[in-house]
Amino acid sequence: MARGNFASIESLTSTAEAMVAQGRLKEAEVAYRELIAQTHVVDYEYDDWLRALADIYTKLGASKEAGYIYLYLHYFDLARGAFPGEENVSFRARVAEVEKKWEEAATLYTQSHLPVHAAVAWEKAGEHKKAAEIWEALASDSRLRDSPYEQALVHFNVGMALQACEEDSPQARKALIASQRFLEQVADDFETAGERERAFDCYQILLKLGRESEQYENLAEGYLNCIRVLKDDGLKFYVLQYYEDFISLSLERNELHAASTLYQEAADFSARCGLPYDGNYQAQAAKTWVACAKQYLAQGAPVELAENALLAAISCYSSVGDYKQVRALFLSLGGNEFRDHGLGDKKCDRYRNIAARYENAAVASEDKPEFPDYLKQQHAYADIWFVDLLEWELGGAAASVGLSIVGDVRYPDAIRRRGLVVVLTLADAATRSEEALPKTLESVTELLGELQSYAALCPLEKLYEHADASVRRAAVRALRFLFFKRSFAMIRKALVDVDLEVRASAVEALRGLHFPHAFNPLSRIYRESEDPQVRSVALRSIGKIQSIESGEFLLSTLRQEEGELREVAIEALGAMDNADVRPIIRQYSQIEPNPTVRAALRNLLDAV
Repeated sequence: MARGNFASIESLTSTAEAMVAQGRLKEAEVAYRELIAQTHVVDYEYDDWLRALADIYTKLGASKEAGYIYLYLHYFDLARGAFPGEENVSFRARVAEVEKKWEEAATLYTQSHLPVHAAVAWEKAGEHKKAAEIWEALASDSRLRDSPYEQALVHFNVGMALQACEEDSPQARKALIASQRFLEQVADDFETAGERERAFDCYQILLKLGRESEQYENLAEGYLNCIRVLKDDGLKFYVLQYYEDFISLSLERNELHAASTLYQEAADFSARCGLPYDGNYQAQAAKTWVACAKQYLAQGAPVELAENALLAAISCYSSVGDYKQVRALFLSLGGNEFRDHGLGDKKCDRYRNIAARYENAAVASEDKPEFPDYLKQQHAYADIWFVDLLEWELGGAAASVGLSIVGDVRYPDAIRRRGLVVVLTLADAATRSEEALPKTLESVTELLGELQSYAALCPLEKLYEHADASVRRAAVRALRFLFFKRSFAMIRKALVDVDLEVRASAVEALRGLHFPHAFNPLSRIYRESEDPQVRSVALRSIGKIQSIESGEFLLSTLRQEEGELREVAIEALGAMDNADVRPIIRQYSQIEPNPTVRAALRNLLDAV
């Protein structure tokens, strides 16, 4: 990322201002372009440079470049005026979208042959019928024939738009059933291919489908699959967020048996991960099992169902040391209510006898902390059914992606500035007919990496398909800034690229990508690669994640591998700053049959 010290920035600013005063506009443009590459400076100074540069572009007749700057500054009237004529309709549509003039944006996007953008704008305008017409037309678009994920999203959007127009619409129901079938198949394909983050997106859409259709089965499928994927990725707090959300929705729908089971699953998960919330979850499970038993009795269900619910509650209360409640529930099982419902005198008498053993029972005074409210993010899911289709329609065009960021204040200013630099770089190259040259594309890939945004991945993936190896190398190098699981899909391809330097760039990117979500893709690369250097680098990155899962992986490697990989594992374990890994090392040191490995484990314990 471009940086300059205070003195050089002040000097360059003075030089640029002097050039403008002398009428040397082309030279002043170059100076100001160098200044706006300093995306870290304070707002007022940066905005002054942009206003000066926009004025220069206007005087030079480069109205579009001035328009990009006005869009960043939210000078909407000036931005709109900078994009005249039929050839600039899509730019005016973008201005209207940033202004939240949804109907105008939708109309202009339709004229620009961007149906996804138009449909999303109609949705945001509340014009669901117009949106449905576009979605239905898009469902038969030949471009989607080989894109099952995008097909699923379109069918989902058709169903949701029709349902917004008419509740219980048969056409809406048909479209939503089709989307569910597509999503389930696509999710399975993604998981088979190891792209679990894409499968996760499918499951999140099933959650949305379940909420909107009020089909509990869809909700359950979506939540349980999301929880499974998050568990596999070792994201324990996200797992509990999803448990909390699912439990809340289950209680709202009076699905008490499911809620009780989910409380217990959350308790077991907390205990396995060493989190302090298991006691509270067990206590909540006990209360919900009691409510479930009452529900069964009130509904006239078989008495055995109510009996089993109370026995489950007793088990939960026992696990948290609340023996007074244990006694009360055994008395309830032996009482007249259960006798009247046909439980049987023999069983009831036995339960009363068991209750007598708890007559002087106490309640454990142990604290049972709850999962903190600030970690609960109920229903906080992105509208990926729009976002991923918008990405598909842009087709990885770097300028379009940069422009989608420039005016969007949801992005930090530094990211919007870098998006503007991407757009202006490509615009400058286009004036010289150099936008397709490898040297230009190399520069753009570096700028895309500096966006540090998920939106940069699609254009980088497209650039990686370039025939010139130098462009592919640059695209892979840019991944070192992009801490997303999706980055690894391109790295896996680059690790077996025909070009040696592309493969080297992939190894270098692999060296820098270590974050909690990265554990599974890194471990997959380690297992699948036959290149010793790749395996070594992947192992080092796994060690830097600092999680229990990464510690266990390193221990497994230490015990099973020899030579350099064992040494890398020992070094990474020695550098780990996670107290939960030490007991695991101690346990393995006591059972390890290989004397060399046992000695290494004991040395690690001594060092730690």
